[in-house]
Amino acid sequence: MNLAELQAVETHKTLNPNLWDNHSLKPEVRSKLLEIAKHFVDFINIPNLDLTDITISGSNASYGYSKHSDVDLHLIARIPKDHPDLKELFDAKKNQYNSTYKITIKDIPVEVYVQDSSQPHHSAGIYSIQRNKWLSKPTELTPEVDPKAIKNKARNYAGKINQALRSNDLNTAKETMDHIYRLRKAGLEGNGEYSVENLAFKLLRARGQIDKLRKRIDHLQSKQLSLGEHQWKLKI
Repeated sequence: MNLAELQAVETHKTLNPNLWDNHSLKPEVRSKLLEIAKHFVDFINIPNLDLTDITISGSNASYGYSKHSDVDLHLIARIPKDHPDLKELFDAKKNQYNSTYKITIKDIPVEVYVQDSSQPHHSAGIYSIQRNKWLSKPTELTPEVDPKAIKNKARNYAGKINQALRSNDLNTAKETMDHIYRLRKAGLEGNGEYSVENLAFKLLRARGQIDKLRKRIDHLQSKQLSLGEHQWKLKI
């Protein structure tokens, strides 16, 4: 089994032609991404947001895109060290925005993030749409990966997700999601986009398992914050 046989992972000879002309981002794509970024800034409504750049990265800024890949739109901002709470606020706003607006570019979903400028970002390619140039140009290569290791890792992650879903416990579900994201981040930092951890994560995301856990977390959080009629009567 080779790399292309994994559903979530493919390699190509060119960048995604829906977005790129050779290595140049199509003008209409760049214009729309800048418009989306501005809309997101207005949505989060945080005064004096110290933006340093707006970038896209991930599979659609490299040769490893597939039909499951989205456009990772990152708003790079300086987050003051004395306000670490802003990171949680940005994450909450990001989740709310991506859940409220289903935005696509040429039928490719767009995911918007706020990225701390002081935190390193690991990606095969990073393109500044603000400056209209590559910050890290992707290279065309066929990486050495072990499909069996990826499937085993994905099976391990899936087991944790299923256990969290069966628990029907908000803290367990949140801890499981955080754990999987930490493992993915460690893989990216160690071996880049083609790390076993990142490819296993992508495989689960393509199969809808990451989204299933996220929706369960939202449901359990809503349930925890709600007050049922029977609970109200007990408090009278």
